[in-house]
Amino acid sequence: MNAEMLLKELGDKLGFELKLSEHGTCAVLFDRDEVAFEKSGYHLFLIADLAYASDVREHVLCRFLEANHLGQEVGLGAIGLDKTRNMFVLHKILTGDMPYDVFEDELSMFVKAVRYWKEWLRQPDAEPRNTLQDISSMRV
Repeated sequence: MNAEMLLKELGDKLGFELKLSEHGTCAVLFDRDEVAFEKSGYHLFLIADLAYASDVREHVLCRFLEANHLGQEVGLGAIGLDKTRNMFVLHKILTGDMPYDVFEDELSMFVKAVRYWKEWLRQPDAEPRNTLQDISSMRV
């Protein structure tokens, strides 16, 4: 399935119409966690805000870099800085066509990673504990 079909089926499962705008974007709120979808060519980006850069302490930057290494603590995505909005975001890139169940698994892992990092950022002195395996076993 392509991005449009995947998002349509996601919307059907959630009980509303979901489709990309003329700019190739849309967003879904999973409880209080917004996930933006952006299509570019054969790529579908999943994007979620984590924290304003001005709210992040220096030691957190090292944790973000460690987490990004091999995607272990970011659900195979990456944490980056949206300089325009001064916001740290988690993003993941899905490429090409895929079965819906694979898309749903990727999205679920992404939302779990978003929730993990938001919780961790609320407690910045907490020790890192989650690996990819731990994140994938969390509940959405």
